Amino acid sequence: MTNLPAYPDFTVTLSGDDWRQAEFVNISKLKIVGAEVDEIKEIHINHSREMAEGTRAFGHLHIRKIGAPELFIPLFELRSYLNSDALGAIAIHDHPGFVKNGFAIASRGGCYYGTQENGIVKSLALCDANEWAKHEVPDMVRHFSLIFVDWCQCVIHTP
Repeated sequence: MTNLPAYPDFTVTLSGDDWRQAEFVNISKLKIVGAEVDEIKEIHINHSREMAEGTRAFGHLHIRKIGAPELFIPLFELRSYLNSDALGAIAIHDHPGFVKNGFAIASRGGCYYGTQENGIVKSLALCDANEWAKHEVPDMVRHFSLIFVDWCQCVIHTP
């Protein structure tokens, strides 16, 4: 965390549980992602129960072992692709300050956020997705040769 936002145009505030729940990952990690999603599905099937409509209780948790997403996308190229001039910062609920090297880009499909080093995107995730994201995400997956994983829904998009 840092006291000053890296990009001051706006701030996206996330809960700690939301961090990287729907993210882009290097395509070389497809096999690892598939295995992780299988483990999450097993927990959904065998170690959870519905408490109320739309709410599940889990008896086990899955801690991802995938590591870093291993992205290498120039931030200026991502901004251009998403047709966005504004760059925002990321804050985490109940934590003072901003995510170090964090950035956020608002688009038609939602808000893309992540971390960058020296202008190179190292992690990229999506929050506040809307209907337009159903078109935008597959286009980004193809354009940047990535995979997109919605860990909570156990969905993987490939190019």
